[in-house]
Amino acid sequence: MLAFEAEKQKILAQLADIFNRQNFLLLASRALMAFGAPLHRLEANLIGMALNLDVEATFAVLPGIILITFGQEDTRSSETYVVRGTAGYDMYRLGRTNRTIRRVLKNRISVGQGVKNLERILATPPIYSWWMILLDYMIISFFICPLFWNGSWQDAGVSSMLGLMVGLLQLLAGRFNNYANLFEVSSAFLVSFVAALLQNHVCFGTVSFAGIVMLLPGLALTTSIIEMASKNMISGTVRLVFALSRCFMLGYGISVGSMLGSRVLGLETAIALMQGQVDSKTEVGNCREGPSKFWWFLFLPVLSLAFNVSISAHWRQWPFMMFSGCLAYTVSYFASMSKALDPLTPAIAAFAMGLFANILASFYNHRSAVEPILGGVQLLVPGSLGLKTVLSFITSSGTSSGSFLYNIFATSLGVAVGLFLSGMCIFPNRRKRVGLMTF
Repeated sequence: MLAFEAEKQKILAQLADIFNRQNFLLLASRALMAFGAPLHRLEANLIGMALNLDVEATFAVLPGIILITFGQEDTRSSETYVVRGTAGYDMYRLGRTNRTIRRVLKNRISVGQGVKNLERILATPPIYSWWMILLDYMIISFFICPLFWNGSWQDAGVSSMLGLMVGLLQLLAGRFNNYANLFEVSSAFLVSFVAALLQNHVCFGTVSFAGIVMLLPGLALTTSIIEMASKNMISGTVRLVFALSRCFMLGYGISVGSMLGSRVLGLETAIALMQGQVDSKTEVGNCREGPSKFWWFLFLPVLSLAFNVSISAHWRQWPFMMFSGCLAYTVSYFASMSKALDPLTPAIAAFAMGLFANILASFYNHRSAVEPILGGVQLLVPGSLGLKTVLSFITSSGTSSGSFLYNIFATSLGVAVGLFLSGMCIFPNRRKRVGLMTF
């Protein structure tokens, strides 16, 4: 009888251990998807975790959903779980999730403790309050105006107020679901309408796009191209269609707002005026002279820091992410000065940034390469699309629209190639059982 009870307790302990490991995989997949882990690497990372934990499981990763099937050879049965969530970017909680996963895989903590840590991470609220997010919108719009599009101090001040308005509308969209469907169009409309009313005092194109810079789908487009290049066609196509749809919605809002604002003043349409406000060679605003380039030494770190706050990076993550962003922008700036290297500028800048991030991840096992890469990509993508290409898309001429689409695809593909090359150079034979998080 005692032997029977002992065997029973042993079987129950084994079952509890199996369920604990399965629960860890479920929580890890939910956390990685919610906090911004690259989807094209997520399936491989989950498979590596399952192998390390000795759990028989298969995974199917789609945007906003992960299908996990646990099999049991003894009973020849399987259970399928659907993990749903909203994909976003939270570098602080992503870093904590990555450290917990590494400690479990390296047997530094038990699986049970790992489950408790992941539950605690998922229950943690965002580290930045709503008023800090509004301030961040203002700072990004202010500093990106002169840094990327040659805006004046006056343009930067108006852009910051428009950025504040977009931030308020973002909070409103999060509170009211019905308005969320109109958020992009209404934000672009109001920003362009106000900029059109002030077109005699500010550079319309520079102010408009600095005001809605947080809505430009540069990161989403780059991510979609990376996923399609890595043969994740479903998730890549979904993200691509969403990003292009947002482009059309922003273009529609800016077109209508600029036209209405110009009609209120009794002037010609702002679309016609914008063509003279953009330098045909540099593709930046040429309404008036911007601040001295010596100011860029201040603008670039502050803008990089603001972008880090927008993806909820902790202050301990700021130094490496800021260095990555400044490195990407600096390499991009000097590479674009060469006619021979200009077409390869996004790839070269992404390669340098990815090299730094992957070397950092290889030396510091508790860090992932995702955080500094995202910190750099956010600075790299907006600067690679000049005002001329964006405004050409909004004018809706067939040739110009095609040029815009080619430009964004070329930029995103260049970034993807640079990141893939950097990962191949640092990790040519990546072990599947190690939970390495990179692009």
